[in-house]
Parts: sequence; structure tokens; C-alpha cells
Amino acid sequence: MHPIVGDRRRLQVHLAAWLIVGALLALLVRAVFGAQWTEAFLFAMPLGLAAAPVSLSAWYLCRALPLARTPILPLTGAALGAAGATAALWAALGRSWLHALGWFGLTTLQPTSAIFVLLLGFGALAYLLALAATYLVVAIEESAATGQKVLELQIAQREAELTALRAQIDPHFLFNSLNSISGLATADPARAREMCQLLAEFFRDSLSLGSSASIPLGREVALAEQYLRVEQVRFGARLAIRTDITVEAADVDVPPLLLQPLVENAVRHGIATSLDGGCVEILARRAGARAVITITNPRDPDGGRRGTGFGLGIVRRRLAAAFGDAAALALEPGATTYRATVTLPLASAAAAAPAH
Repeated sequence: MHPIVGDRRRLQVHLAAWLIVGALLALLVRAVFGAQWTEAFLFAMPLGLAAAPVSLSAWYLCRALPLARTPILPLTGAALGAAGATAALWAALGRSWLHALGWFGLTTLQPTSAIFVLLLGFGALAYLLALAATYLVVAIEESAATGQKVLELQIAQREAELTALRAQIDPHFLFNSLNSISGLATADPARAREMCQLLAEFFRDSLSLGSSASIPLGREVALAEQYLRVEQVRFGARLAIRTDITVEAADVDVPPLLLQPLVENAVRHGIATSLDGGCVEILARRAGARAVITITNPRDPDGGRRGTGFGLGIVRRRLAAAFGDAAALALEPGATTYRATVTLPLASAAAAAPAH
């Protein structure tokens, strides 16, 4: 079925275009044969409407002979042949219509050979213009379809990358959690059991939130704080927690568990390696069209534990997969503190794909 048949708007535009062609034919008939305005339009306008369904054949020709894959000579021959055939049919219809108008006394024009030649030339030209317009529309539609396929492939690639990152973050997270429990299992079994219970609750919440495409930043910070409360069982007074998120930033959508590797690093490389411990601070705010999240922890340059960079790599890859170059992770090691800052755009945050 021709695509224009099921599209009311395109059908209306198509009919309007051929009414304009009919009006141009009326002007030509008046200029060449000196016909009155009334009889010129009475003759030409119905012919313009009659050409509308005939011109639809141009679409089938475009599909059969694509511009990119058809040599110029066969394409030209087919176009001229189709134009000549349709123009001859249209000119014969015009002569018949002129006979009918004369029989009813509605025109003084005679169906002469000159009229037929005029209709033949005008019809061939109109058909060729219709064919060119159809090729243009087909090219635009194919370009749009190609762009859509490219976009779908990019989305599929991004989702596959995020799925792979999800598979990486799960064992990394579990490894760090089990490490924390093992630190208490021998020294304080009761606290180890308490930590297991808190971890079970944390895992339940993280798994339910991780299946979402995005979660509010307020909930993400609360989940990070929940993890720190678990670690507080092991470190006691050595681990202080401070979170501060502005009202404007609380509703910003972020990928779930985005901050988890950063919080784990703050505990493993900050609190655990510092004799006196310290405070893990999470701040979140909006800055124009961006969300800024900072995680700060104490740092002992002499007692630091060398890490693999795996957690930071996951965060960077997740940001790149979800936001491209619009998001960033900045690290600021200081003399006594270590700060990780995540910056991401607000407009794209809702589109972030699931990562856990």
C-alpha cells in the first residue's frame, strides 16, 4: 500500500499540490488559447485532481529504481518513459473532458491537437517534478530511518556496557563487604553478627534500588549512609558520618549505587589506614544545570593502602556510559584529606540506565 494512503495530512498536502498544478494549467490555457477565466479553471482544476492518483505511481518507481543503486541511463529512460505514458493518459483524459464540457455548453474551447500537445508536455513535466519530489521525500525518510537505527544501536551499546559494569561492581562490592565482616569475626563475633544483619538489610535495599533506571540523589546518599552505618559497627568511634544534601539536589535523578565504590574507598583507604579515624562527609548540591556530589575522608599519606583503582574505574565508566563527556569524576588528594567530586548534568540524569 502506498504510504500516503494511511497518512491523512500527507494526502491533504498531495491533493493541495495538484490543485496548484491545476491552477497553473488554467493560467496556461488562458494565456495560450485566450479562454475565459471560468472555462479555463473549469477545464483545468478537475484535471489537476485527476492527476493526483496517477502521480502516486512515482513512489513505486522510486522504490524499484533507487537513486544510489541505479545507473543514470536506465534511471533516465525509466523516468522519461513513465512520464510519457502518464502524460499521454492524462492528455487523452483532458481531451475527453473538454468534449464533455463542450457537449454541455460550458466552454468554447475545442479539443484540438494543440490542446493535446499542451496537455502532453505539461503533464510530462508535472510528472517528472512529482517524481523528483518523491525521490527527495524517500531520501529524507531513509536518512531519518538510518539515523534512528544508529541511535538504537548506540542505546543498545550503552545498555550492554552498563550491564557489563553491573556484573563487575557486584563482586567488587561483595568482596569489600566480606572483608569488613572478616575483620570482626574473630575479635568480636557479636558485632560481626550485627554487621551481617545490617549488611543483609543494606543488600536488600541496594538490590531493589539497583534494578531501577535511576533514583533520586537523596535516596542514593541515604543508601551510602546506610553502608557507612554498617562499617561503623566495625570501626566504632573511629568512623564519624556527615551527610548534607540540599533540597534542590535531593530530587535529582542519578544512576543507582553510583557513589558506592567511592564510599567504600573512603572507608578502606581513609578510615582503615588512619590511626585516629575521622569523618566521611558526603555533600550534594545543585550548581546551575549540574549536580555536584563530594565525598571527603581523612588521609594519612604515610599509612595509605595502595589500591587497584578498580572502584574508581567503574565509577568513571558508568558516568561515561550514562552521560558521555558531560559528567566527570575529579580526585583531590590533600595533606590530611582526600576528596572525590562527581559532577553530572541534570538534563541527562533521568536517562541513565540501570547499573546494578
